[in-house]
Formats: sequence, C-alpha cells, structure tokens
Amino acid sequence: MLLASAVVVWEWLNEHGRWRPYSPAVSHHIEEVIRNDPRGGSVVLGQADSRLSPYIIDLHSMHQFRQDT
Repeated sequence: MLLASAVVVWEWLNEHGRWRPYSPAVSHHIEEVIRNDPRGGSVVLGQADSRLSPYIIDLHSMHQFRQDT
C-alpha cells in the first residue's frame, strides 16, 4: 500500500508582483519552525539557505523582512 505525502510549497511576492517559490529546503524549514512553535514567531531563512541570511518571515503578519536594510 502506498501512502501519499503532502508537499507544501511556500512562495514570496517579487517586485514585479509575481509569486516565486522558495526552494524545497526552505519550504521544509518554514514548516519545521511552524510545527515546533505553533504560536508563531519568526523564521530565519538563512538557517536553511545562507543566501537568504538577511531575511526573516514574521509568522504573525506572514510578511518577509530584510533585516539589513
């Protein structure tokens, strides 16, 4: 018997108004943070992808912020 597993894809809105998917590793990291802290908080994207180290997601507002600007 095969069991289907759900795949969650997180996306961000670029400067052209288009939704762009995060990598599978980043989406998985976001889901792990939510699973471990269901009250919300923030997700440090650099923990999953060093190229995204300036960015965090505030889970209460569901907004991504760049910390170094």
